[in-house]
Amino acid sequence: MKEKFTHSKWLVLPAVLMVFLAFSSCKKESSPSGDGSQLEFVNLVAEKDTIVVQEVTKVKATVNGENLTYTWKCDNELGVIDGSGAEILFTICHAGKFKITCDVKDNNNHQATKDVYITTVE
Repeated sequence: MKEKFTHSKWLVLPAVLMVFLAFSSCKKESSPSGDGSQLEFVNLVAEKDTIVVQEVTKVKATVNGENLTYTWKCDNELGVIDGSGAEILFTICHAGKFKITCDVKDNNNHQATKDVYITTVE
């Protein structure tokens, strides 16, 4: 009887050791789902933040990521946004301070938004 116990002890020990090594070598992925890239909205800058009425200024978004979609809007319906992508042109026909918003999305459902303010004077 002692012999059977000794043999089974030697059979169980390697099996337990193999299971322990198998689980300890597993590694959980910490990267986000998708292709692993992260959307990072670095900055939103107007070439000129003060312009004369009806003058045009360039607004540029710097964004790190892949497969990006840009949506631009002005807080005043009279603001004119011309262009698309990471760079647009902005003008407006009256004086004031206006907020330009850029919303960026990628294919992994990440989203980031930034605002820039442009003042127009007569």
